Amino acid sequence: MVGPRPSWARRRSRKSWRRSMSEAGASFGYVALDEGGRRRRGVVVARDEAGAFAALKGQGLMPVSVRPTRANSPESRGRGGGALNPRDVARLISDLAALLRAGADIRSALTIVATRNPSRALQEIVKSVSRDVSGGEAMDRVLERRLGPSYAFVAALAAAGEASGDLAGGLERGAEMLQARIALRDQLVSTLSYPTFVAVTAVVAFVVILTMVVPSVAPLAEAPGAEPSFAMRSLLGASAFLRGNGLWLLLIAGGGAAAAAFAGWTGLLSRLLDRAFIDGPWRRTSRALVYGGFAIALGGILSAGAPMGEALRLSLRAVRSDVARRRLEPISKAVRQGETLSNALGRTQGFPQPIAGLAFIGEETGALGPMLARAGRLEEEAAMKRIEAAGRMLGPLLIVVLGGLIGLMMAALLTGVSGLGDAALN
Repeated sequence: MVGPRPSWARRRSRKSWRRSMSEAGASFGYVALDEGGRRRRGVVVARDEAGAFAALKGQGLMPVSVRPTRANSPESRGRGGGALNPRDVARLISDLAALLRAGADIRSALTIVATRNPSRALQEIVKSVSRDVSGGEAMDRVLERRLGPSYAFVAALAAAGEASGDLAGGLERGAEMLQARIALRDQLVSTLSYPTFVAVTAVVAFVVILTMVVPSVAPLAEAPGAEPSFAMRSLLGASAFLRGNGLWLLLIAGGGAAAAAFAGWTGLLSRLLDRAFIDGPWRRTSRALVYGGFAIALGGILSAGAPMGEALRLSLRAVRSDVARRRLEPISKAVRQGETLSNALGRTQGFPQPIAGLAFIGEETGALGPMLARAGRLEEEAAMKRIEAAGRMLGPLLIVVLGGLIGLMMAALLTGVSGLGDAALN
């Protein structure tokens, strides 16, 4: 039976964690002269160019030139996260963890993963990661920069695993979380696809009836002595308006779409949608998804051996909602001031109380990380059940409502035609 880790080991783990997070810096390529006047080239890791010069002088070298490596140049930062397939990324992280678990070193593992991955873009990213890590950069910083902010939680778990001496375990947890997110997204799309299909089909049916069917009976209503009913006149008016102003309606719709795209590009639309998502009528479900994901990330990072302060900071990077992130940020300060995590979570606006309750149990039992991860998964599962139930109700409800509207339109049309026919015969 393995006993608890001694205090010196825990202190060393915390120190290595802080060192890996705060001293990684950036890599700089240099050309320098040694004591014999020979020219030397290489890569040095430092916070900035001044630090790189100082580090080289400390090695007895005379720097000739120091420049940021290509991996740290401004134009190369942030590449790689936009068009990546999450399934490919999950497979890459999982394969990398398996190779490290089997005993391969990080460079060999990255080389093998790059050759096995079918995605050309991901191959280039893996090669860049290998080059950056070989240059002395921390694994978590490289992953976050190369994969993009969408995968910040993977980088955070890698940092936690690296600091605790179990990089493979951190990557395994990152791959598991990423696969869980993919499954959650697929389930959400599957639930909402049927109601969306029904709504689009109904709109197309309305347009076809008003632009093709109704105009075919217009001559009967316009015949001398014809007296169409109110329903018939309404259909004819709607049809004439749609056919006469169709181009303008399309232009207005296109302008609205362009305005929405511009608002999304500037961030205005995302802020409005974010606020509506967190505080809107569906806030119970949306908060469960957002805060549940935060709890899963926090639990995974704590289980990997990260200190509480760093775990909170890194977990916040995995929260994509700005509103939720701002509400969660004071938790770090409260914990530093001595407040328990469960109490700080319970005071956060909109935070699910079941997660805070299970966090309290985790604090009391010494299993805070696993308990937080379990609480987050329970909240996500409960939210998905509510979404599935709403989807099952929404589909038939749309069919009944939209089918009823189309039926009323056709009934009004047929009744009007029948009335016009009777009037013509009389």
